[in-house]
Amino acid sequence: MDDHQRLMWAQMLDLIDNLRAGRLDLAKLVSDLRGLFVEADPHDPVVREDFESMWSPIDSEYELRSEPWAPPGLASDEHLEAALDNFRSWVQSVLNSGTTGLHS
Repeated sequence: MDDHQRLMWAQMLDLIDNLRAGRLDLAKLVSDLRGLFVEADPHDPVVREDFESMWSPIDSEYELRSEPWAPPGLASDEHLEAALDNFRSWVQSVLNSGTTGLHS
């Protein structure tokens, strides 16, 4: 993982902190996490697949709060917090491993 990639992954953690501190809304978090992931350009198919499985629950909770088709009361703050915790732990593990399939 090069310095630019490491920065993109670290910024994902910052985004979650900013959401929890009330400085970022959920819509922006969902969009920016995806953007940072694309910018990090991981080539490892496992990392790419894992991103989708870790990011999707956050996106789903956003949709339950914002889409007209979503039944009222279906969104869950507990599910969102668990999804954020899981995503944060996963990103930290990617950073700790130092590899995303490029400069292993």
